[in-house]
Amino acid sequence: MVKTQHNASHMVEYGEPVGIIAAQSVGEPGTQMILRSFHLAGIESTISTSGLPRIIELVDAKKKPSTPVTYIYLESRINKSFEKSEELLKKINEVRMSGIAKRVLENFSKGMIKVVLDRQELEVEGLTAKQIASKINKELDLDADVKEGNIIISTHTKNLKEIRAASIKIMKMLVSGIDGAGRGTIRRDEKTGEFYLVSGGSNIDGIMGIDGVDKKRTTTNDIFAIYRLFGIEGARNALVFELKKTLKEQKISVDERHLDLIADAMTSMGTIKGVGRHGLSGEKKSVFARAAYEETMKHLIHAAAFGEIDSMRGVTENILVGKQMPIGTGSVKLAIKKEDLAKIKPKQ
Repeated sequence: MVKTQHNASHMVEYGEPVGIIAAQSVGEPGTQMILRSFHLAGIESTISTSGLPRIIELVDAKKKPSTPVTYIYLESRINKSFEKSEELLKKINEVRMSGIAKRVLENFSKGMIKVVLDRQELEVEGLTAKQIASKINKELDLDADVKEGNIIISTHTKNLKEIRAASIKIMKMLVSGIDGAGRGTIRRDEKTGEFYLVSGGSNIDGIMGIDGVDKKRTTTNDIFAIYRLFGIEGARNALVFELKKTLKEQKISVDERHLDLIADAMTSMGTIKGVGRHGLSGEKKSVFARAAYEETMKHLIHAAAFGEIDSMRGVTENILVGKQMPIGTGSVKLAIKKEDLAKIKPKQ
């Protein structure tokens, strides 16, 4: 019997199936998340997706989060002033015509569109009818004028489809703020006393262009928005942070190294890939490993048609065919030297 001594400098023992352990470490608490979700009725609703739906959203690498949120921190010169925070919020808030118009009246016989504005909403957003009319003239190339506090627009056509198309464009038009930034609110950190903004959008690139925004601390829960702005390393770090945050909200403790491994696997090719059939599981080199996950017949027929070879180096494929897995003691192969083999005398 050979004694082995654990080397304290090793982060993990040789041959340990770290991928499976990481999957188990996140998958098992996921069952608890399902159970706990039934007890959240009395808790104040959060502004973003949480629990198991959020975990699935992250590991499936969905292009857009179901509830995008951006946490906008302000520079030290203004973050203690509510008035200045409110001014900055007005610059960021995404305001569209549909949000400040009570109704739109179309006059097809004259080719005119009348936008009845909500004066209360205009006051809240700090806008005037003249500013909006000027924006319509500039961006949509139409003739807009202000009459009795409302906007009258000439479309220069009596074609019904063109008038309706112009009406739809007007209602979707961005009046002020940043496209994709969503609507925000002002919050205050009880510990530091500073004000910060929480916005229901993920255009972090546009938000960071506003003077007064602290670019070092501002962040979003949209992993792909971070990837586009900061690259794959930024996306990898954001993925770990979001996974850790979601588990912590559910009071579930998972070693961060498991989350690191999942994030590393998802971003190792320079892009963000999900763990499902369109990502890591569907792109494995092993035919049996791909077939074991989903779309079994598709993978087997494709492998047979194109003569694919399975080297049987993974865990899944060896379990399928009943072979010893190349993990733990199975990762060690015994061999004998040729000269020693020659010394062995065959039995007479």
